[in-house]
Amino acid sequence: MKRHLVRSLGFVVALSLSALAQAQSGWTLYGCWSPYPNCVGAKDVYRDASGNLWQCRACGTTTNPGPGTCYKSNGINSIGYWCS
Repeated sequence: MKRHLVRSLGFVVALSLSALAQAQSGWTLYGCWSPYPNCVGAKDVYRDASGNLWQCRACGTTTNPGPGTCYKSNGINSIGYWCS
């Protein structure tokens, strides 16, 4: 019985991880953004499958964007600067 419980738990974890990976597969790099004109503190900005923008790590350093490593960013197109 204990072995069956462990196997079931492993199956549930695998399904959860699979769903999480699928949810993040629709993320695309949108650009590099900073609140300052000299681009200090610029961050990678990603767009999710629903069209929401998310700020992640420093430009060029985000390796696995998702809700656990990025935060949703509202109004990013009305303030700040897009950097190259």
